[in-house]
Amino acid sequence: MKNDLDFLRDKLAQEGVDAPSEMDEKYVMETLSGVEPKVIGVDKKKKRRMGALIGGIAAALALVIGVTAAIGTHFVKAPSGTPYLPSRTLDLPGGLSLIRFSSHEEINNAVKELKTKRDSIPMKFREDSFAQSSDMLQGGYSEENSFSTSNGSSGSTGSSGQSSSSADGAKASDTSSFSETYKQVDGVDEADIIKTDGRYIYCTDRALSDDIIVFSADNGRAERVAEISVDSMLPTPDEADIYCASKGAYVEDFYLHGDRLIVVCDDLSDRGGYTDGITRALVYDIGDVDDINLIDSFTQSGYRVSSRMIGDMLYIVSDYTTYEDNYIPACGRGSDCRELPADQVYSVDDPDQESFLVISAYNTADHTAQTETKAILGAAQDLYCSGNNMYIYATDWGYEPYSVWSSSIGVEVTKDNSNSSDITSRILKVSLSDGIDFTAYTQIEGSIYGQYAFDESGGYLRVATTSENEYDRVNTNNLFVLDEALNTVGSVNGFARNEEIKAVRYFGDTAYVITYEQTDPLFVIDLSEPSKPQITGSVEISGFSSMLVPVGDDLVLGIGYHDENNVYTGYITESGTKLALFDVSDKSEPKVLDTKSYIDHYSVVQHNPKALVYNPERDDYLIPLNYEYYGYYDKTTLEYTEVNEYKGGYLNFKISDGRIIETDKHTADCNSVDRCVYIGDYVYMTAFDNGRLNVLGAEYK
Repeated sequence: MKNDLDFLRDKLAQEGVDAPSEMDEKYVMETLSGVEPKVIGVDKKKKRRMGALIGGIAAALALVIGVTAAIGTHFVKAPSGTPYLPSRTLDLPGGLSLIRFSSHEEINNAVKELKTKRDSIPMKFREDSFAQSSDMLQGGYSEENSFSTSNGSSGSTGSSGQSSSSADGAKASDTSSFSETYKQVDGVDEADIIKTDGRYIYCTDRALSDDIIVFSADNGRAERVAEISVDSMLPTPDEADIYCASKGAYVEDFYLHGDRLIVVCDDLSDRGGYTDGITRALVYDIGDVDDINLIDSFTQSGYRVSSRMIGDMLYIVSDYTTYEDNYIPACGRGSDCRELPADQVYSVDDPDQESFLVISAYNTADHTAQTETKAILGAAQDLYCSGNNMYIYATDWGYEPYSVWSSSIGVEVTKDNSNSSDITSRILKVSLSDGIDFTAYTQIEGSIYGQYAFDESGGYLRVATTSENEYDRVNTNNLFVLDEALNTVGSVNGFARNEEIKAVRYFGDTAYVITYEQTDPLFVIDLSEPSKPQITGSVEISGFSSMLVPVGDDLVLGIGYHDENNVYTGYITESGTKLALFDVSDKSEPKVLDTKSYIDHYSVVQHNPKALVYNPERDDYLIPLNYEYYGYYDKTTLEYTEVNEYKGGYLNFKISDGRIIETDKHTADCNSVDRCVYIGDYVYMTAFDNGRLNVLGAEYK
């Protein structure tokens, strides 16, 4: 006698429709009953650093592919040639229709057709697109930023934890305040490579690593007390489904949430005899540092793009590039991973890359909660998260015929010849209010330099871009104001010709934009009327700021690069770190009040905002500051003398009476410092010597 599932399969067959591969009794019963997550054991095994090295290289290649991949406009028809039914189409504002697959067979056929299409593209265009992506990556990892000072300014925040109100009950010191990771948006946590709870410091090194080191902090002294080797706790091929078995994990960053440490890793898995890139989230109980245990884990296909944490919920975005016959993204808890059900996989019309944007919502506190994962046939470059919404974006470099966009949606692309077009960017809006919902889409002119180009306020999304005409290589810049459906309601276009955006700071109804070629113009843009944003003033200064920090209502601090004319090469070169203080009390006439330059000194904060520390109790700032001196050129003898000197340290400064006041320029006994945190009256630095990670303490002056 046939069961209900057999009956349905027969009826579908009579109508000429392929039944979903998930319409299997065993599959359905296991799904309904739920599978108890398996807790991965803690048996030690040999670290696989070569595997981690391969994982890092593969992740970099995946990013290059992701940058050149995005979404197009005409979907491949079903195998039968019958158009998709309207009930399977999700129409989003902005002109995008997402089509939900009904079976794994449909997904496989769609990916196979994409591979065939890609293989037919002339190699020249593939190389051109790869070169464009490489140029962008070599231009610097730009996490331009914003920061909230002690006056309670809205927008990005840098906060300090107190022992009486330590985040989510972390076991902090009873007497000391301590620094927290710099955040772009209040309530939206971001992962980093160092965290502290006021008693312990958790960090990972900046090189290839499958370890997290725990240091105790005691009045300026730091001592190693524990080490978490993530590789030693991950399932092997004999212990787990092939989707979850580890071939070498690489720690990207992590979160500290109460007595939980949530580690995000890139990893490799052996899937059907081929290496598969995967992203892992590992939850450790750190209530007792002498007995740290892995209590839960989650895995999804693809290399990590980025993540955010809101309360207990961790949101992970990865980019999964298909290969061989492994076309279906997979996910799962513990050592039990499965391919996504077909109805959780979507496509846009006619995608041009056989990769998937994969997004998951994972409850890190409730290990029995349902994890939601969805995938779209497309790709991701980075994201911005406002708390209620996430905006995932990617850049299209516009080469024909290897183009991943069509001018039939969004911005019309004007082509100056057959081999070039204007650069555009795709933005996909994802609502986080009730699970994961794709709610809007748009395509805008120009490339987006990083997450801080975005800001959501009053129902509007503001985003700054740099346009480049591929025909004559001319840069211009734009700022768009989009409504909740991502329709453009206002914009400022074409400013700062021949320059590109280096930093943006949104502060209420005002945007501050830094562009750069040889000077650093700060533009002030009034956004109070969304339909009519306008530039109200600007001021120039040498060098450029890569991050902007509001100081009260009338001052903006710029942190970036000092530059000078190199007598050896004859070119303007970046030669150190520069602080600049701008008076913006008059929006029509901003002024430079003060500057400080540190020649031959460089800081991670110049390209990563998480390296900035703000102390609201002292109203001062800490940044790593490393001395690097390579030699000098003698104009008389026309000879270059090579000198290699390296010293790590940090800079402590404050803003007072319209001036930048240096409190302490500390030099430590190490080659370089990547991060610094404070606990009470002491500053602690992650220091590196001969590849070994250490934490050094110093008095907080």
